[in-house]
Amino acid sequence: MSANRALEPVRLLALSRPESFAASFRARWVQAGEFRLHYRSVVAADALPEPTPQPACAVGFVLPKRQCRHAARRNLIRRIARERIRAHLREHGHALAGQAPPVLVLRQQARLGDAWVSAQSPALRRYLHEVLTRLLEQWEGARRRAAAPTQ
Repeated sequence: MSANRALEPVRLLALSRPESFAASFRARWVQAGEFRLHYRSVVAADALPEPTPQPACAVGFVLPKRQCRHAARRNLIRRIARERIRAHLREHGHALAGQAPPVLVLRQQARLGDAWVSAQSPALRRYLHEVLTRLLEQWEGARRRAAAPTQ
């Protein structure tokens, strides 16, 4: 990876329409730990801007209070997820540049363990980085398999 690619800006577009989330939940997904990453192509109902030359991705989060009671933890999950998605797109974004942005929705399926006392826990941060990296690698593998020519 070149030094210029590592500094390339990545646009994350926020999903806000209920129809976008509903369409995402019907789409394919990968799972790691307590999280599920739904992925699909953009549709007109998402009302996203036109594709740009820089890598972009539409992102949504579903982090229910039932699964994650503390707002600080939910915010931490969102922050780390955005950071990991940006890093992933910087590394693999050249394949997505100029195309319609993919739509990713991170959904928490189960409570995080009680091992972490607070959102400031370094162990929690490491765990979230690890799980989100695994999810993005699984998504990248599925995206490549779908794009590969069939024989």
